[in-house]
Amino acid sequence: MKIPKFHLDSLWQNNTFFKVISVLIACIIWVVVAMNMKTDIPREIQEVPVTMDSQTSFITRMGLTIIGEEDLFVDVTIEGQRLVVGSIKPEDIAVSVDLSLVNGAGSFSLPLVAENVSGKDFTISSISPSTVNLKFDRMVTKKFNVDLKMEGLVVPEEGYLMEEAVVSPTQVSVTGPDTDIAQIAQCVVSIDHEGSLTKTTEFTSDIILLDKDGNEIDSSGLTMDVKQAEVTVPILKTVDLPVKVEFLNAPDGLNLEELKYTISNETITVAGPVDEIDNYSEILLGYIDFKSLDLESNFTFDVELPDNFTNVAHTETVTVTFDWTDMVAKEFTVTNLSLLNVPTDYDARLLTNRITRVRIIGPAQVLETMTSDDLVAQIDLSKRSVETGQFKTAVTISAPAKNLVWAVGDYTAVVVISEKE
Repeated sequence: MKIPKFHLDSLWQNNTFFKVISVLIACIIWVVVAMNMKTDIPREIQEVPVTMDSQTSFITRMGLTIIGEEDLFVDVTIEGQRLVVGSIKPEDIAVSVDLSLVNGAGSFSLPLVAENVSGKDFTISSISPSTVNLKFDRMVTKKFNVDLKMEGLVVPEEGYLMEEAVVSPTQVSVTGPDTDIAQIAQCVVSIDHEGSLTKTTEFTSDIILLDKDGNEIDSSGLTMDVKQAEVTVPILKTVDLPVKVEFLNAPDGLNLEELKYTISNETITVAGPVDEIDNYSEILLGYIDFKSLDLESNFTFDVELPDNFTNVAHTETVTVTFDWTDMVAKEFTVTNLSLLNVPTDYDARLLTNRITRVRIIGPAQVLETMTSDDLVAQIDLSKRSVETGQFKTAVTISAPAKNLVWAVGDYTAVVVISEKE
């Protein structure tokens, strides 16, 4: 196959060729002219960031900080040769705030300053906006008590009692501009509940800052060490509990039901946690020792309740009064002494053969016919540690054959204990 020959003469006769060559030459001429033009052209560089360092210079030394500092951007107009200004980016320009006008806390309109940091040949002609409004203040921290506001919290009309609510924490630390902190008059946590409460209930709620007029303060520019508080509302169940006393050292065979006495308050209205109070059927006032139960004796007890219980009736004391009608006292000498529960491998003997001036309380008609032979004195060695030697030990005196008779006071006898040979 024969390849056709290319002839240069044919290009000069081609119109398309001449059009392409013309365009290329025009572009080259435009570039050369543009590069050699001395006239500057303007260009606006948008979204140039404004830098602010509130932790430097005299601002920090005055104890001030910028309040509500946000990222700021401005538009900067520059001038220079076309190729130069066309290559400029926002990071080639540094815009800062002139803080020299700040002389204390307050709001200031401060000028902006722009600088060419690129090393390229262009000038800055304007900044838009040319100023920025900034607020300066001193940052302070202050503690406030957390107050409680409750609405709608009720208990059933009967059988329940609402105690004072407990707030935790009781204080909150608020940090912010001095002028904003000065507006805070109260820190409150509000509880709003519909319906009756029949048990202790816990709530969680936001802590709200209020001004002197009770209006809520915008806390977006403030920092609180805690933002919520726990509120515990104690609900107690109320019941009427009977009171009683118990007796110590009652003689064997003595019928306590024949002992006549009255209690000033037979029942006391108390309130306690719902899950605890049902475990109580009575209130024990205390103990009365027969050794101290003498004629004309009466006893007053403080009312002591379990933890978390409340004395609704405010009955602080209860008095136990005895009926001493037809009861008398008489002194006897006891000669009938005996030892009980002598330890194995030990011998014990009494050195005391009588106890004198034993005060006996009992019905008059009983004591009229009672003699020393009706009284016995017993020494129970099981109530003391086993030791050899001579000891003075407690004696229990009773009249086994006589009812409602007892000895008042403490009596002792001397005992010798030795090991068996």
